[in-house]
Amino acid sequence: MAACCGVPRCSCSVVAGPGVTVDGNGSAAAPYTISATPVPTALQAGDTATVDNTLTGTGTVGDPYVLTSDVILDAAPPGGGTNLLQSGPDGLFVECAEVRTCFTAGDGIDYDPATGEIAAQLSTDAGNTVAFGTDGGLFVPPAAGTALQGGDTPTASNTITGTGTAGDPYVVSTDVVLDPAPPGGGANLLEAGPDGLYVECADVRTCFTAGAGITYDAATGTISAVGTGLTVADTETVDLTLTGTGAADDPYSVEADVIVAPEPNGLEAGPTGLLVAPSADAGNVLVMGGDGRLFVPPDAPLEVGCGLQGDGTAAAPLAAFPVAGSAEWSASWSCDPAAESTLRCDPTSGALWTPPEHYTAADHIYQEHMNPAIASIGPTGGWIFLQPGGVAAVVAFDVPANFLGNMCRQWSYSSAVHASVDLNVSATATFEIGYIYQEDGGALQVRPIEGVYTAFGAARRERYAGSVAETGFDKAAAGGLALHYFCAINVLTGTVGINSWTSDATIHTTTQA
Repeated sequence: MAACCGVPRCSCSVVAGPGVTVDGNGSAAAPYTISATPVPTALQAGDTATVDNTLTGTGTVGDPYVLTSDVILDAAPPGGGTNLLQSGPDGLFVECAEVRTCFTAGDGIDYDPATGEIAAQLSTDAGNTVAFGTDGGLFVPPAAGTALQGGDTPTASNTITGTGTAGDPYVVSTDVVLDPAPPGGGANLLEAGPDGLYVECADVRTCFTAGAGITYDAATGTISAVGTGLTVADTETVDLTLTGTGAADDPYSVEADVIVAPEPNGLEAGPTGLLVAPSADAGNVLVMGGDGRLFVPPDAPLEVGCGLQGDGTAAAPLAAFPVAGSAEWSASWSCDPAAESTLRCDPTSGALWTPPEHYTAADHIYQEHMNPAIASIGPTGGWIFLQPGGVAAVVAFDVPANFLGNMCRQWSYSSAVHASVDLNVSATATFEIGYIYQEDGGALQVRPIEGVYTAFGAARRERYAGSVAETGFDKAAAGGLALHYFCAINVLTGTVGINSWTSDATIHTTTQA
């Protein structure tokens, strides 16, 4: 019998396991042939609360398993603070800079988070004797003595003597420091003597010198003006006399005498000034009037004609009498002629004049605004212009400048607008209608004519009517007027439709007295 399994004369069998294949029957002609196929190993990554594992690859020679692990950092530690543990490109780390933020300084401690240095903190309260000793520890000097040291400033130097005991107390002496070289480059005028600091006039006087027109004595401090030559010149009417030298103790003095021509000229120089006096000769009618001026009364009463009054005397001067005609006014007019007549005397020119006559003008407008009608509007949130067809509905009185040639008198106006309005209103409508008034582009002013503040409860059609009026005074004589009444509505609730709105308006203008 042939050998099998390497043992003579025995029989054997081969059992294949996982991944192993057996070919042949073990005979000499067909020996066993065993071949193996690698069997993949099952591998799975598992995570924990602190590590996150990631598995890649299939477990073959060409694609081996690769297990990657990432440490999990808690983003919100249970204590509520910031996680000091961090992950960097080279691994996990905790740095001192983060750890130092965990601490703060309390009473008696000085802590620097930037460096982590913790030191004792000394109080800055007055009288504190605690200090750091030479060995770095806290040190309180013995209570028997008090440390005292003199400090200097740019203006004072302090010196301390004594030991601070009852028998040898501290003595503080202070010397004022005088600048030997002031910043301006001059000498220091402040000096120290045995009795204290001082600045003397003699030193101050050296700071000044005399300029043009001035004399200056530095020894006495006397400042004087330099004398100037002065002469006077006479005229035909004034004689001037000059005395003095112009010095401080002998100033110039100028006297003037008015030159009066020889008599007769009616002018004389009296003790109180020049004088013009009427002659004392008999029959002289030249006198001083009530206003202090020369006055010659008329030789005889003047003949007074129409329009004049007075006799030319001081008591009754000639004056225009502003009444015309020969008949007496009382026959047809009961007013005082001088006070009520329009004939006046111009105080500047003295001419008689009569103010221009009065001017009046009037206009009337009848206008239907709702063309086309407004089907529905509201709520409006306040008063608004009505604009059928996109154009504001308005009654416009535009009075041109210098109307009717009025150049002299201020004028006034009165205006009135009557509205007749046809409305469709919803069941819940509450509203107001009226005009928005504007004069010469000024402020807009609401003029209501009708208001419904309680809803009807049912849709309906209503007609309303009302009027508004405005007046104005003291308009410029040659000026114009732009007077506008805009149709307006204020819908509070619901809706309102305007079928028709007719304005019947008038304006009257007249000049003022």
